[in-house]
Amino acid sequence: MGPQKKVVSISSGTPLQSKRLSVPVKAFCDLAEKELKLLLRAMFDSADDTLFKLSDKASSNEQQERYFNAMRAVRLQRRQMETKFFEGFKGSIDDMSEGIELSARQADKVSTESLSLVQNDELEERVALETMSNKTTTLNKTSLSYLNQRLAYLLSKDDLSDADNPIAPINLCDYFADALDLLDLDIEARLLVYKLYDQFVLSKLSDLYEQIDKLLVTHGALPDLGRKQQSEAVSSGVKNGSSSEIGQVSAGGSLSQGDLKPIFRSLQKLLTQVQGVSSDIMVAAPSYQGPTQPTTQLCQTLSDFNVPSEAEGNELQAWMQFDVREHVRGALQASAPSGRPLPMSRKDSDAINLVAMLFEFILEDRNIIPSIRAMLARLQLPLVKLALQDQRFFDQKSHPARSLLNALASAAVGFNSQTDRFQERLNFKIEEVVTRICTEFEENIDLFDLLSADFQVFQEKESRRVNLVTQRLQDAEEGKAKTENAREWVKSALNTVTEPYRPLPEFVDTLLSEAWSKVLFLHALKSGNNSEEWNGSVFAIEQLLWTVAGEHSRSTRPVLLKVIPMVQKKVRKGLTDVSFNPYDSSRLLKELETLQINMLKEASTREGTPEQAEESKNWLVKMNSPAEKLRESDEDLSPTETMVAIDQVLTQQNQDSDDESLTEHLSKVDELGNGSWFKLSKDDGEVRCKLAAALPKLNKYIFVNHAGIKVHECCRVEFAKMLQSGRICLIDNGAVFDRALKAVVQNLRKPG
Repeated sequence: MGPQKKVVSISSGTPLQSKRLSVPVKAFCDLAEKELKLLLRAMFDSADDTLFKLSDKASSNEQQERYFNAMRAVRLQRRQMETKFFEGFKGSIDDMSEGIELSARQADKVSTESLSLVQNDELEERVALETMSNKTTTLNKTSLSYLNQRLAYLLSKDDLSDADNPIAPINLCDYFADALDLLDLDIEARLLVYKLYDQFVLSKLSDLYEQIDKLLVTHGALPDLGRKQQSEAVSSGVKNGSSSEIGQVSAGGSLSQGDLKPIFRSLQKLLTQVQGVSSDIMVAAPSYQGPTQPTTQLCQTLSDFNVPSEAEGNELQAWMQFDVREHVRGALQASAPSGRPLPMSRKDSDAINLVAMLFEFILEDRNIIPSIRAMLARLQLPLVKLALQDQRFFDQKSHPARSLLNALASAAVGFNSQTDRFQERLNFKIEEVVTRICTEFEENIDLFDLLSADFQVFQEKESRRVNLVTQRLQDAEEGKAKTENAREWVKSALNTVTEPYRPLPEFVDTLLSEAWSKVLFLHALKSGNNSEEWNGSVFAIEQLLWTVAGEHSRSTRPVLLKVIPMVQKKVRKGLTDVSFNPYDSSRLLKELETLQINMLKEASTREGTPEQAEESKNWLVKMNSPAEKLRESDEDLSPTETMVAIDQVLTQQNQDSDDESLTEHLSKVDELGNGSWFKLSKDDGEVRCKLAAALPKLNKYIFVNHAGIKVHECCRVEFAKMLQSGRICLIDNGAVFDRALKAVVQNLRKPG
């Protein structure tokens, strides 16, 4: 079964030529369509080959038949899938040009954060789609921002969001999901096709965005957009002795794909201002005019010179003692027959220094557990060789080596001291990637792309399982929390409404606590405690109590005669709605009728008072329930005194004596979203956990470990108290390279 349709009201294949598009927008559409056709063609060709190989290597007849049927379906429906894909694309173009927001069409789209109980296959497929879309959007954040601004300019709009951009990842995933629905494939085959789509289409979007960006610039769409932002920042940075891009790094900013080398040059300026930074490496003096060590020869020398044996393993302490600058010095001296090698160029020396300083931060970063820090430390020499050959390593946020380093560190953020099978698999995979880089990298930068794609596939497979477990946990916890809240509302309502009539007759107490409480509970679960149904059920209790426990006389008897049938009718209907035992229901109603008849008899023997006469008039006004009144009037009803009293009780129960001292930390709790990682101190040690479900309306926060298993839950106030006391601490899981670069900049800027 395919996923729920994410793109609706698609244009019925109207050719773009028939729409009134401006020349730049028409050029944008044509280029995007042309490039997307090429990417899809490559994907379909690969799908055919991949499915055939999987079918050939299948371990069982059933599996072989599954892959063969998938291959046959893709082959036969390929053209129809392409047609369906571009119907979605062209429909989005038409809507964009006519001012219809695509984001409005996505209002019915169900995200993994709002799923309730759905079929496992459907949930897994939706998770895969969201993962692909979010990852691609993140990797192309800057390019998409520029593209959105240029398109908004051409369309005379104030702005354009990713959801309204026809070639944003979120929409490209939608088009393909609709196209894949044409095939009758099981979940395994569908996920495999999605992986191929991710590999051959989504991963290539950065090139497409760059081409389109250049095209729109040639058509005059904000041609100075990137340069203007860079120029303003550079001029500001020069005044401070450094370039703007350093300021961007310090603030966690990023650069566009086209803005190459400004960060490295700016870092070089900072390095020259710091005395002694380059003293550890043999570098040419500024006045030196002779030859320097060729970069290619330097890289070869480093490849030939072995790492000290004590720093080859995964022991963090050994790597803490390792100095890559000293290693370079030793390699150069060992390679020179006279022991006096040629000095390095300033550029090469600075690149080595910067890599060394980056890893000084990484090795001290306690957000990463020691064993993973030690693994990452083994990447120092390969990344030194990479930085010598490619300064884009410092300049491009999307550089494959940077992306891979960030992914390895981020994947292990939830690791704990006690390992399990999930952690062992991930640990083994990280070590495998690190080992391949150390043994295979010489000058082929594509190796990082290959390993990054492989690690991404592995991580997505592991994440899907964890996300499924986490989603089920969240659904269960939401249901549990709603049930607990409903019980609390019922308890509070019964206590508040019955208080003026206590002590109650034993039968009435039984009727309310054992029977009518179920009616209240049902309405609380279905509609909440502010609904017409809930208010009507609470008001019915007031009516019932007035008929059996109020003070009555001849003056109130006429009203009592009118209210009693209403109460009996409401009680009978309420018990029927909750499927209360028919026998017990009849017994309770009969006892209620007997009690009310006795009350009528007693009322006929008592003289009335003016107060009772006034109360009788009030009950004539309150004859109809709030729900009935609401249906008769368009005006909002003011809450009854009973409703106000119940709200006051619930509010008082939720207040805490430490609220004022917790204000700051309560605000932090409110700002945190699902997915944030924490260090939690427990009696048996420290545990790393993720906030899996923030449920503020239910006053519940659920934390899970890296495998999706619940390890802790608390309410909002308790969460704030733990933050205040330091029992729980937020882990900075931002890109480790960016955090390290920011720390390097800050250290270089320190006076003295």
